[in-house]
Amino acid sequence: MADEQKQEQPKKRSKLKIIILLIILLLLITGGIVCYWWLNLRVPEKISEESQTAQTAAVQTQDAKANPKAGETKTTDTASSKTVLNLVSIPTVTINLADKDTIRYLKVGFDVELSTKDSAQALEEQKARIRDSIIILLSSKTYADIASTEGKLKVKNEIATRLNQILGVPRVVQIYFNEFVIN
Repeated sequence: MADEQKQEQPKKRSKLKIIILLIILLLLITGGIVCYWWLNLRVPEKISEESQTAQTAAVQTQDAKANPKAGETKTTDTASSKTVLNLVSIPTVTINLADKDTIRYLKVGFDVELSTKDSAQALEEQKARIRDSIIILLSSKTYADIASTEGKLKVKNEIATRLNQILGVPRVVQIYFNEFVIN
């Protein structure tokens, strides 16, 4: 009887180890699939062949104008490797800052780079909500909050977060300020 108990215990332990290893392997595979999906979600779309040829022709024309004595034209590999930016311009917003001692205002305009054309269209349709959200966000800031470079970068991140909340999915790639005036 003692021999039978000894034989049953190693079998149970080995089954438990196999189950644990399978669970860990399943979690690793699932994590890899999720990471692959997440990274490909944010990749902008590639330039179509027609756009590439038009862009290459424009670069060649500019090179020919810049070097009129050189009769040859250059082909650039950089033009074919660029991607189309899905930019949406947000109109300039002027708001009062939250400083209590002095009256200051902020005038800011920016472009939003998005990962897909569909999200660019969705953002265009929601401009009223976006402007409202931006006004509320920026009117809560003080001069000290946004005067430094770190403050401006923080504002960019906060704007991107708000826009992603409005879109419902993380599609904002970058925020580009066109205008940033504090008075």
